[in-house]
Amino acid sequence: MYEATTRLIDVATGDQTVIQSFRARMETSLGGMARTRLPKELIARWYQPLLTDRHIWRDFAPFLRSTRRDCYLEAARNFPAFTRPVLVAWGAEDRMMPPETGRRLARLLPDARYVEIPDARTLVQLDNPGALIAEIRDFVRAHPLPGEQ
Repeated sequence: MYEATTRLIDVATGDQTVIQSFRARMETSLGGMARTRLPKELIARWYQPLLTDRHIWRDFAPFLRSTRRDCYLEAARNFPAFTRPVLVAWGAEDRMMPPETGRRLARLLPDARYVEIPDARTLVQLDNPGALIAEIRDFVRAHPLPGEQ
């Protein structure tokens, strides 16, 4: 993980050799996160600001340097105190973060509803947007914000 962070810092600080290598690997960097191959144009659009905007470099590098190894574990310790309803929608075929990870996340939250989105991996919104939208709609209907009943 920290090797990847170091490489991102190099990208964020404008190291041209690293940026060229990063561009060459962009297409495969998300491999397996979706059921179908992601279009090169989409991946380029996602990464382009990081690779070209010096303001993002300026902010991104210090952010990466300041991130601690335990930041996600520390955040997870606060989950039991979050009492609002939560929808945990997970790709049923996710290879990077298997469904058990989503179930585990849902167990940490006192009022969570876990659903698996069929025919989807990590990028659920690309693989099966219809199923994801249906789950979000159902969840929002079942849990209106105060004053929206």
